[in-house]
Amino acid sequence: MLASLFESNEDRSVKVASITDVSPDIFRHILFYVYGGRVPREDLKAHAKSIIDAADKYSIVNLKLEAEAVYVKETDITMNNAIDNLLYADAKNLALLKEAVMDFLAENTEEASEKISFSDVPGHVMKDLMVAFSRKEKSKQDNQDGNNNFTIMRVSELRKKLDEKGLNVDCSRETMIEALKSSGIPGTPSNETSGLHCRRGSNMVGLPKEISNVAFGSGFLMLKVQI
Repeated sequence: MLASLFESNEDRSVKVASITDVSPDIFRHILFYVYGGRVPREDLKAHAKSIIDAADKYSIVNLKLEAEAVYVKETDITMNNAIDNLLYADAKNLALLKEAVMDFLAENTEEASEKISFSDVPGHVMKDLMVAFSRKEKSKQDNQDGNNNFTIMRVSELRKKLDEKGLNVDCSRETMIEALKSSGIPGTPSNETSGLHCRRGSNMVGLPKEISNVAFGSGFLMLKVQI
């Protein structure tokens, strides 16, 4: 996490952190965001995947979700990129992007079966594909089971319900459903205490109040902060 880079040392009042795995331009956006700024939509569109990667690495959940939403809206899922996007979504825990790919596959089943190789797709994502098929077959009338029909509920709605309950939102579809079900049962721990792998939507806490110097180099940057 980003805050861990600036843990205070007893014998030093200034901490220097070297960042080598995020480009300077992307890290500028990260810093601006965690200190209360907003990343312009045009920058989110232009650098969505890089911002997702950095926000995921440093647990900046809200920024990751914003960048994911923009990426999903701006990306046309096709036969040529469906599997790449699916594998990326699975690797980065991008439930919204995974849902978009699954919806595409469910809508184009025959063509996908002919043109796409699923040999590299992990077996556990097949459950998400089954959900997409099920949702496609359900009519609006058939889907009036109330607020607890989590199985075919869309990711955006699941995240909204989790956030309303104060639960974590950065997790897989299956984990979100499990967390919501657990939260509704008296005496059952929520996903914050039951070991489910989710992260709460928030900016960072524990960062230094002031970054006194940022040195941008070729492929790296150094942060000098007053602790």
